[in-house]
Amino acid sequence: MARKLSLHPKKKEWDQTFQMMSWWKADEVRAAQVMVVGAGALGNEVLKNLALMNVGRILIVDFDRIEYHNLSRSVLFRESDCEANRLKADVAAERIREINPNVKVQTIQGDIMLDVGLGVFRRMQAVIGCLDNRLARMYINRHCYKVGRTWIDGGIENLAGQISVYTPDVSCYECTLSQGDWVNINAKLGCPDVARRNSSQGRVPTTPISSSIIAAMQVQEALKVIHGNHEQSLAGQRFYYEGMSNFIMQFKLAPLQEDCLAHFPYDPIIEASTLSADRSVGETLAWLNAYFEVEDAAIELDHEVVLEVATRKTEQVYEMVVAKPHLTDKRLRELAVDPGETVVFTKEVNVLDASFPAPDRKLRELGIPPLHILRVRAGDDIHFVELTGDEAFLNYT
Repeated sequence: MARKLSLHPKKKEWDQTFQMMSWWKADEVRAAQVMVVGAGALGNEVLKNLALMNVGRILIVDFDRIEYHNLSRSVLFRESDCEANRLKADVAAERIREINPNVKVQTIQGDIMLDVGLGVFRRMQAVIGCLDNRLARMYINRHCYKVGRTWIDGGIENLAGQISVYTPDVSCYECTLSQGDWVNINAKLGCPDVARRNSSQGRVPTTPISSSIIAAMQVQEALKVIHGNHEQSLAGQRFYYEGMSNFIMQFKLAPLQEDCLAHFPYDPIIEASTLSADRSVGETLAWLNAYFEVEDAAIELDHEVVLEVATRKTEQVYEMVVAKPHLTDKRLRELAVDPGETVVFTKEVNVLDASFPAPDRKLRELGIPPLHILRVRAGDDIHFVELTGDEAFLNYT
């Protein structure tokens, strides 16, 4: 009797073709965690490729919703998703699970600059950037440098695109920036509104062709990182493709600069299993004081916490306790007494210590995400303490 062939391969055989390659390490690929920042046109292609390559755990970070103009460049999105006003990250996660049921996915609907803890970056084998925003790239670069992770940046425009691979002590995104780039970044740093900080200068014309090519290169480089193939990676280099004239160029990135602010590794990292982003400021400071045997422990933030604002014309004063990046333009406008009145920040702090006026506030409420690594000043020393009590935050399904 002839054996009946299954129409669907068994899950364990998904990558059987890849295993024919002498260098393929199936177990390491299945165990890998890869973060993809941005689920637009480029992110769609990257996510599709990661799923097909059987990368075991994929974290998608994006806060945007699907719009009609996304459909011509995004293989994972449908018109019904647009009509339902669905989040890009959620839809992308569903579709790549359909492509490969072996893959486990988690989404973070948030801002890469504030809502993804350093401990999350630390647990990734690679980070893939699919953004068109310099400020967000700068934050990814700094986060990866702090925890010693390689990130793979991609960008597309028209029929062209490029990728760059940044590995700590080899290459650095900030070291490649021009004076004009810094003008753009500093302007966005002054925007409290999340959408304005993450916006590009204008809608960039792209095609699914350039997305496919650049995304394939990005995933190829991520697989090299997962396999520990540093010799043949593009670390420290940029690959440029221009499709109209079939032009390809590869060149070295700018050398590392000694005074670059990104070159600040967090080492050693203290894993605090009893601390989490749901602990209050007071509880956290008490733990830090006891652990380091001091009385003046302080948490240094990379952003400000606003304690007071005032209307410039009517001089109305409002007390609050809000992470500055969480304040939207809409909320500030609502505080104005006269239409169009400017609201200014009159009191803000970037250190949480014994003088902080709201010790009962949770760290999460102040812009400190789960699994973050705190920069702690205790006496004359600086320490790096991970909120390891949030270990369960990474929960792929």
